[in-house]
Amino acid sequence: MMLRGFTLLEIMVVMVLIGILSSLAVLSIGGGPRDRLAEEGRRLAALVELHQQEAILTGEVRGIQFDKQGYAILGLDEQGSWRSLDATNSLIRHALPEDIVLGLWVEDRPVRLERTDFPQVLLLNSGEATEFVAVFSLADDPSLDAPLYRVASDAMGRLTLQETVR
Repeated sequence: MMLRGFTLLEIMVVMVLIGILSSLAVLSIGGGPRDRLAEEGRRLAALVELHQQEAILTGEVRGIQFDKQGYAILGLDEQGSWRSLDATNSLIRHALPEDIVLGLWVEDRPVRLERTDFPQVLLLNSGEATEFVAVFSLADDPSLDAPLYRVASDAMGRLTLQETVR
């Protein structure tokens, strides 16, 4: 009767496969709450910057319509009505994850996030914008040291992003 063990090569292959599978599992879990809030803030800032540039290049006024579930980019048509833009859906509308809450202040006043026909924030074709502050927070963390992520725009359309606390 002959005993057979594993060769060094077989052990190494198994170790590499375990390493690959565990790294995929870690990546699929995603980051922590701070990372997810920062990702939402960066996404909003990137969309605002993109549509500010498009407003300047096309000469069209754009707007951002916020509600409790997320936000959408709107365009002003020739008749003066706000409409959804013809573009890839991810570039004009974004739904927030259920555990992330959005707070909005426009020109230093809190805004109730209800669905309306008009945007709360304007992106003018001159590069100027409505002053706003959007704050992303976790729905299930009301503590005073809970992470928040803040996206703000001044009247000149300059954006700032920062992590903050209550």
